[in-house]
Amino acid sequence: MFSFSSERLARFARTRVAILVAVIAVSSAGVVLSAQQPSTNQDSKKTPPPKRVSLEEAARAMLAKPSHPDSSSDKGDQHQKAGSKREKTAAGDASEGDGVGREVEVGEVAKAKDAKSYTYLVFLPAAIAILIAIIARQVVPALVIGVLVGAYMLVPCQEPGSTYAQMSYAVAGFRLAAENYVLGAVISPKDNYGHAMIMMFTLIIGFTVGVIGRNGGTSGMVRVVAGKTESARRGAVTAWFAGLVVFFDDYANTMIVGPTMAPIFDRVRISRAKLAYIIDSTAAPVASLAIIGTWVGTEIGFIDAGLNKLAEAGTPGFLDGVSGMSAFLNSLAYRFYPILALIMVFLVAVTGRDFGPMRKSQNRCAGDANKPITQASALAKEVARANEPVGRWWLGLLPIGVLVAATLVILAVTGSSAEKTITAMNEVAPDGTSVWDALPLWEKGSILIGNASSYLAIFYGAIFSAFVAVLTTLFARTCALRDAVDAGLNGMSRMFPAIVVLILAWSISHVSKDLKLGDIAGDYLTGANFSPHLIPLAVFIASAVISFATGTSWATMGILCPVTVAIVANLATKEITAGAMTGPEALTLFYQAVGSVLAGSIFGDHCSPISDTTVLSSIASGCPHEEHVWTQLPYALVTAAVAMGASEVVCEMYNQPWYIGLAVGTGVLVLIVFVVGRKPIPRLDLSITNVQPPAPMDMPT
Repeated sequence: MFSFSSERLARFARTRVAILVAVIAVSSAGVVLSAQQPSTNQDSKKTPPPKRVSLEEAARAMLAKPSHPDSSSDKGDQHQKAGSKREKTAAGDASEGDGVGREVEVGEVAKAKDAKSYTYLVFLPAAIAILIAIIARQVVPALVIGVLVGAYMLVPCQEPGSTYAQMSYAVAGFRLAAENYVLGAVISPKDNYGHAMIMMFTLIIGFTVGVIGRNGGTSGMVRVVAGKTESARRGAVTAWFAGLVVFFDDYANTMIVGPTMAPIFDRVRISRAKLAYIIDSTAAPVASLAIIGTWVGTEIGFIDAGLNKLAEAGTPGFLDGVSGMSAFLNSLAYRFYPILALIMVFLVAVTGRDFGPMRKSQNRCAGDANKPITQASALAKEVARANEPVGRWWLGLLPIGVLVAATLVILAVTGSSAEKTITAMNEVAPDGTSVWDALPLWEKGSILIGNASSYLAIFYGAIFSAFVAVLTTLFARTCALRDAVDAGLNGMSRMFPAIVVLILAWSISHVSKDLKLGDIAGDYLTGANFSPHLIPLAVFIASAVISFATGTSWATMGILCPVTVAIVANLATKEITAGAMTGPEALTLFYQAVGSVLAGSIFGDHCSPISDTTVLSSIASGCPHEEHVWTQLPYALVTAAVAMGASEVVCEMYNQPWYIGLAVGTGVLVLIVFVVGRKPIPRLDLSITNVQPPAPMDMPT
């Protein structure tokens, strides 16, 4: 008889449900898309088909046709010229593509479908991908289906005469997904090949980790950090503190802290899922709050874009003198989610208490320590220990230090040569003095690193780190060059599966952007008649939804920051005119709303399985991506709920200052961790295969 474990049956059920959901979702998308197509059969039977001519003949006919009496106006002339130009362009594209002139109906004007016409259906690709990933615990098939659904939705949106518009619908959707979105996610000149640099950076980091693992640098760092006590609390707090130290870039934070702490977590029996949660919950929150880093320039730029657009129609009085930098600094106190996320990680690390799927993961990890050691496994450990070089901490720490130092230096060099930085350095005050010289040191650093090329910095920093790892290995003579290179290549190979997920995450993010998901959500937020005091909460939820569906926080900030600035300025001006709000209160509301946009973008990006930072956290920690997303989600949701309550209830309803709201939020998190959280309970493996027979007794002779 065949026997199936409960876990296997559950996996079988999840797979079947995921397949059913995928079939229903794709079928529904097909029905929706087919409904958007023009009718053919029945309508064509009722009316005779129009006469069809080649595009060249249609153009000649339109040019030769007598003008309408009213067409002598400029508007009529421009419309006629635009129509003939559009048809000539389409004919040229067709002749260049197929060599066959495309036929059109006389009087027909080809027009691409606007993605906004899908309205809330633009959430369909991301929703399908996330739903299948949660049910089946398989991210790659889920992302592939999401990209395909989005690509087929975008086929009608292609410009007439383009390559994909001339193909059959079935072929065009597949090629659009493969060529424009998957391949375009890897090779994209628009972002200066930033995605390709991230992939190479990830692979090179894998090479470095493999080398320092082979030369004994990893084991040396483990002994230094973990110490003789092998305390789980010490290891977790060390990872949290390291995440705070590497504050200048979220990618560098993830790929430096993760590989460094992974062997330490194995030593102190903490699951890789918890490591992924710690580094993911410190990387983006710290980078977004840092006044010196790769995020600050982008965030200030988004705020400035909204203020500049507002200035065109007239800046309200309560915003006089407010700049992007001052709004950024004053909004830091109201970014409750990233601040409370850092506090939540610290509480979990110090107490060792977990809840939800993370607790189960910790129980499994702790149970591995109590499995009986067989004679074969003991022999294997002795052989590995004999072949392992003597651990030297500096062999591991030196390449990591070079990575950090080289990244910072290149950030400073590229930032100082940026056009925006040069403009700021040459700015002169009305009295003739240099504005740059009057700036404080931290603001100069923010401008330099904020305008730097972060992709270039981490890419070359990783290269220098790999060279140093190999050179120090040869200098210390811990292993042969061939062994070090083989270990590095093996480390690179372990990164490939997660890089596939990273590429697909970029692809579906690009699909959501082309579907104008953020624009649709922004239009809804603009048209909704919210109470002024509900604006921070509404903005936080909207930015969280957009960043969760698109997998990117920066794009969400870029869309919603100008919208939020305009909404708050309009509503606050009305309230001030009506006497319901003072100028200082309106300014506080403005800072709260800006902080909510930036905080909500991080929350959605933090939870999303299609986010690049989430995928990189899985890669860096060596945790399966599905497990990382599933174990992290409860912590993020709890923190977000507490952050919204502290902001809306404490600060808005009871009109308390921000520090009271943060104090109340921290107290609630402490209560949740101690009431709901539990310390890991090792599960002993009592299966018959692992039971050790009693040692034979010595018989008297």
